[in-house]
Amino acid sequence: MKGIDKGFRGELQGRGSCGCTLSAWNPNYDDGEAAMWQENVVAQQTRSEDPGIDCAKHDGPDVNSSGLTSPLAKRIRSLREGAGISQARLAELVFVSRQTVINWEKGRTLPDAESLKRLSAAFGITLDALLDERSEEYLRQTARDRRTIKVAIALDFLWMLEILVGIVVTSIAHKFLSPDQAYAISDAENIVHTTIWIASIVASWKMQGIKIEHNLESVVDVAAFLEGYEPGAALPQTFVWRWLLPHWTLVTTVLSICAFAWTFVLLIALKLA
Repeated sequence: MKGIDKGFRGELQGRGSCGCTLSAWNPNYDDGEAAMWQENVVAQQTRSEDPGIDCAKHDGPDVNSSGLTSPLAKRIRSLREGAGISQARLAELVFVSRQTVINWEKGRTLPDAESLKRLSAAFGITLDALLDERSEEYLRQTARDRRTIKVAIALDFLWMLEILVGIVVTSIAHKFLSPDQAYAISDAENIVHTTIWIASIVASWKMQGIKIEHNLESVVDVAAFLEGYEPGAALPQTFVWRWLLPHWTLVTTVLSICAFAWTFVLLIALKLA
């Protein structure tokens, strides 16, 4: 066995027809180990030439040759088992071979962009949920929290706007309409004002709970959460993020004062008309 053909030994750096790396040669092998190595190389060559083994069609880069399972690999397997889908059935749904699905679940390869879309459709989840290690329910809850915060902010602005518009409308009504008509408009405005105010309070109360749950201490933290940034992530170095949002309270206070000032100027103009 010490006279193993050099050409055969050259296989240690070679690859089979499908790109599977062959076992490495160690010059210190004794005769028994050399025989075992030769048998292993032959077996791997035979395996690589088996048309049933899908080594050539990775549908993604070879990312893991150490046997460690990637988070995405665990995610695909967990979702498949949770949905009660076999590897063969998933392969049919995604239009790949069963061996490709096996490679994904073992972390040997990664799905390409099109395969990721098909996987998310097969599991009935969004692409973000597929790529995120956290549970689908957590992602859905986070999306709901973001919507709640946006609604609360919108209701706050709407309430402030309604106050200004209400003052102007009722003033015009009392100036140019009969008392009965003016009071009817005033009553309707009060109903609208109260409805928006109650909705704003409820939404603000929910938003406060979300801020505590996600540890959102500042306006910048809230904005980063709404934009999908992870805690501690680097934020854009733009005017909005560096200057406007950190001084948001001051900005809104100044804008509110200006809005009320213009409203009272308009009211004075109406009385003098």
